[in-house]
Amino acid sequence: MLARDGRAGYTELARATGWSEATAKRRLRQLRGSGALTIQLDYSPRLLGYRAEARLWMAVRPSELLHVAGTLAGHPEISFASVITGPTNLLATAICRDNADLYRYLTERVSALDAVQTLETAPVLRTVKRTGALPPQAYGRPA
Repeated sequence: MLARDGRAGYTELARATGWSEATAKRRLRQLRGSGALTIQLDYSPRLLGYRAEARLWMAVRPSELLHVAGTLAGHPEISFASVITGPTNLLATAICRDNADLYRYLTERVSALDAVQTLETAPVLRTVKRTGALPPQAYGRPA
């Protein structure tokens, strides 16, 4: 039910599961508390005035990888950061007001991280899908 409508209330969840509202509320609280269920907000940064988005692929000294990843994750410009494998070992998404703001961010904040050995930047021209997965029936397959 939540995969179809993340805004479903306890009444709808109870009806979909055959449980009482109290049981649905308690189960939802357990799922959230255990980390099995998280709530994500999907929005278009452009609607909030952020017009420059870029993917950043970085090669970072392995001994400093977690430190750099944590530092980037704390930057308000970074909406996503992940340790990866391959020619680069850190991937991030930066969202800035405009290209000048993105340039300043890259040349002043990212470049100040000495452990970053290489940086490849690719602007995002158009986003087709952000987070989340559609339920199987949305693809014409049974659940």
